[in-house]
Amino acid sequence: MDKKVISNYLYNLVYQILAIALPVFTIPYVSRILGANGIGEYNYINGVVTYFGIFAALGTVTYAQKEIACVQDNLYKRSKKFWEIFYIRLICSFIILIIYLIFTFIFLQKYRLLLIVNLFMVFSWPIDVSWFFQGIENFKVTAIRNSIVKIIATLSVFIFVKNEYDVWIYCFIYAFANFVGNLTMIPYLKDQISYVKIKFKDMSQDIRGILELFFPVIAVQLYTVLNKIMLGAMSSTLQVGYFSQGNQVITMAITVISSLATVLIPRVALLFKDNNLKEVRMYIELAISNVFLLGTPMMIGCFMLSQYFVPAFFGKGYEPVINIMYILSPMFIILGLGSLLGSILIAINRQKQYTFAVSIAAICNLLLNFIFIKAGYGAEGVAIATLASELASTIIQMIYLRDLTHMSIYIKPFLKYMCISFVIVIIAIIAKTFVKNSLVLLVLVILFSIIGYFSCLFIFKDPIFIQEATPFISKLGKKK
Repeated sequence: MDKKVISNYLYNLVYQILAIALPVFTIPYVSRILGANGIGEYNYINGVVTYFGIFAALGTVTYAQKEIACVQDNLYKRSKKFWEIFYIRLICSFIILIIYLIFTFIFLQKYRLLLIVNLFMVFSWPIDVSWFFQGIENFKVTAIRNSIVKIIATLSVFIFVKNEYDVWIYCFIYAFANFVGNLTMIPYLKDQISYVKIKFKDMSQDIRGILELFFPVIAVQLYTVLNKIMLGAMSSTLQVGYFSQGNQVITMAITVISSLATVLIPRVALLFKDNNLKEVRMYIELAISNVFLLGTPMMIGCFMLSQYFVPAFFGKGYEPVINIMYILSPMFIILGLGSLLGSILIAINRQKQYTFAVSIAAICNLLLNFIFIKAGYGAEGVAIATLASELASTIIQMIYLRDLTHMSIYIKPFLKYMCISFVIVIIAIIAKTFVKNSLVLLVLVILFSIIGYFSCLFIFKDPIFIQEATPFISKLGKKK
């Protein structure tokens, strides 16, 4: 794998690990301070705001990454492409701002305060230029900036969120942090682009490509955000709180698995443009193995430890989250693969196939959500619907990439890492026999599972692990 790709992957990976580590401290605190109802309100409004964000971005992020990647070595072309996409995002964001204000003061008056503080999130959308730096394969800038912003936001939560009425402060902290974080990216542009006057004719060509990716973005968000809105509207915000907490833990961990997919979009797009299919296949195979390397032990660990993790992490009153995490545990592999394969389809200009896959998933999710919530299954029903829809999407994407892949590149790594992950089962069983304190058991099993799993990878000289670990080992050697 190219050194630049590995470097970008490691920067993105370190950031994603930080993004997981920080909520390890904030979630237990916020869950106890705000309670399940407060968390439910936050996630309900966050879901609403996210939908406005989808229309403001209009599918530009992935499109921009791919388009910038193809012209990254030409200053004029990448500058022209930047301004075209930037103006489109600016216009869309202004229109969405007007609609957002109408909803805030007329239709959703019950949550007016939360929507007002989230205006900072709305203002952050047009000035977000992270897509440009991802397109030129400079993940260092975005990773460092995002890390600093997240650390400051985390500290602010502990300082300012003090009781169950501070939901609005919690919303404000993350909305304002997002705005400031995006604003700090602007100065880095001066060395990367020049001003180019843009005509509407130039933008219209981009709009066509952006709209092709807009529908799949809507479809994906339909079954990742709408489930919370449906649950809140048809059941209760308490059920939203249960599902959101269980789903949040899973999706946070999955960001580590899918971090390589984000890095691969610009590189695969460039290789495909140059008709270098051999290297495209090589990157796909490595990335699929990486998903199984990380996703399999996470799945096993989640299934073995949820009953101890939930009470230790969330506190009393969150017992229903245990079953939700059991149900969602296969998502580590399913969603990890889905994220990767979807990115590959977009990078090689198969947007229609990607759109079909996520559309089927959205329809499945919508129907199953309605059936399960109506039947009284609440958060657990939504978890089943989420798992089923993601599985459907991933299988369809696998079929559409069968000319570049074959079943053995899925089966072999799955079986290999499943066998190695058995060490986690052994460690958990031994710990349950001798350790009675849930928190101590949880810490010991996680610690020894990480050591045991990666030790096995090292002993068996796993090529993916060795390749990704080598840069860290080399840096440690230089320091000595």
